[in-house]
Amino acid sequence: MFKRSHGAQLTSEQVQELDDSFFESRPFEYFQARISALISSASARAASTSEALGLDFASTLGLAGASGVLSFDASDRELQVATDSFALRHHVAEALVRLYEGLLTTYEPGGVPKSVWASIADGPDKTILLVNRVSAHLSSQEGAETFWSLVLPPSAAEAEPGPDTVTALNVMGSWLQHAMNLLVRDDVNINAAHNKVKHGLAVRSRNNLRLTLTTTPPNDDGTVPLSGLTGPDAIDLFDTVTLDCLARPPKQRGHRQGLEMSTLRLSAATLLAEAWMISITYGAMFRVAADRHFCGRQAELSPYPRLPLGPTPDQVLANSVVGTRQVVTTPPGGGETERKAGIAFHEAFLPLDINFDAKWTGTVVEG
Repeated sequence: MFKRSHGAQLTSEQVQELDDSFFESRPFEYFQARISALISSASARAASTSEALGLDFASTLGLAGASGVLSFDASDRELQVATDSFALRHHVAEALVRLYEGLLTTYEPGGVPKSVWASIADGPDKTILLVNRVSAHLSSQEGAETFWSLVLPPSAAEAEPGPDTVTALNVMGSWLQHAMNLLVRDDVNINAAHNKVKHGLAVRSRNNLRLTLTTTPPNDDGTVPLSGLTGPDAIDLFDTVTLDCLARPPKQRGHRQGLEMSTLRLSAATLLAEAWMISITYGAMFRVAADRHFCGRQAELSPYPRLPLGPTPDQVLANSVVGTRQVVTTPPGGGETERKAGIAFHEAFLPLDINFDAKWTGTVVEG
């Protein structure tokens, strides 16, 4: 179980031993199980717990049973599932990008033998450096010409690719690009929101916030006609669970910015669909790398996933609202913020000029 170290660099024996272990793991199944667990828990009775795990949980605490220990309702479950779906999507996105980067590092020609596992574990700490490296390679001629070899089984090189193979290759490439965008998009800082979920749970999820844009003016008495919020002149921006994140955006022209509040729209079904498509790309890349590592040696490997013929990120997310941002404080060094409030869509960010002096409160009435 314990092994002697042999210096600052891994030996060829250590490289093989580490990656033998790594590539016999089942990360694709892990992500599938997490997706399934969230779907199952969303449809389960609010306080339900699997019987065996519940008994073990209670026994560990010295209790007779788990009933009555965990107290929450269906609303709490809804918020938990949506928040965990957001975290899962980000987890699998970073896993895919780091696997790609680790393979690039490992397969560089020349030098000492390298472990894929060690390359991933010892990869860039800063997300922006990670994505910049992957993006630069993926957009290069070499990256475009060799991407297929990272996600398609070796048998794909033996014959002219058919239309389904080409489609699947483009679908997987689009989800890798989407994964990178999730890690570095900063008009609403998705990566910061994920970090705030992980570190201290410094976020606020809710299911009672609705945001609707309408061109229907209020009534003379200050009330709002219901038809103005439900009719053809109304656009719902938030109609599901939302997540509020308080964080500082990246520096602008070298200057530190003030705090911003990003509010993200969390549709659990959509988040899990994104996670599934990213995990398929991950599963394919992981299996191809495992085959390359074992090179015919006997091993128990995670199966290659079915080739995905769709959908692409644009097909899943076209015209969808990602979230909003608003300024909370001005920059600590003085001056006005360089980032306006606005609405982030899948395709773009729409800045807003808000007249706060015209703010008013009204009651929705029939009409």
